[in-house]
Amino acid sequence: MATARRKAPAPAPGKAPPKQQEPLIFTGPPNRLSADLTVANTGDRRLAVRGVTIVREGSVDLDVQAAALVPPGATASLAVTLPMDPGTSPGDYPAEVQVAGIRRAAVLRVETVLAMHITPRRLLAEPGTHAVSIIAVNEGNVELTLASVTKGRTSDGGKEPGPDVTLTLKTPVILAAASTVTVHGRLNVPPSLEPTRRHIAKVPIGLADLEVIILPRKSVTEAKP
Repeated sequence: MATARRKAPAPAPGKAPPKQQEPLIFTGPPNRLSADLTVANTGDRRLAVRGVTIVREGSVDLDVQAAALVPPGATASLAVTLPMDPGTSPGDYPAEVQVAGIRRAAVLRVETVLAMHITPRRLLAEPGTHAVSIIAVNEGNVELTLASVTKGRTSDGGKEPGPDVTLTLKTPVILAAASTVTVHGRLNVPPSLEPTRRHIAKVPIGLADLEVIILPRKSVTEAKP
């Protein structure tokens, strides 16, 4: 647990300087980096904490809400949460924390976030080849490469799987972190599916699945009454 203190007087000649504190580590996904900051009041007056400022080279200073009134000789623990850009890549970022006139080193440790969704998530299709357009949203902080060809095995609810539904993208797609792309492709539904049954296939698109539903249909070979 980190401790912030009032600035101590310079050490007397011949004495070793005080040991430097370890950096305060903030951890979490980019939008919820958090750390517990302990503020110790070593003075003889109440210490009012009215906020925390995060300073990082090349970025605008970030003011974070935090409030405490620390009596003389007491300590207070502050849970500090700060947001960064959602597309911030995983890794450690050096920073400084400023609280009640005190500065100390910090590290913003951004975790990997893998999250994605597509629209639509399901669609109806018939045997044959169909043009499809799908909006893909990368909600994570790492780049995703979408496979040019993916397949999903059909199922009619029985024990044996059916033939594959195939999605072929028109062009290769690289989905940057925290970005949205419209994906164009061709969906091929095999004609050999039993026409009297409903079939469902889940075709992978990056981290998401496109659910393809093929409804029962009248067989072309059905005998007329």
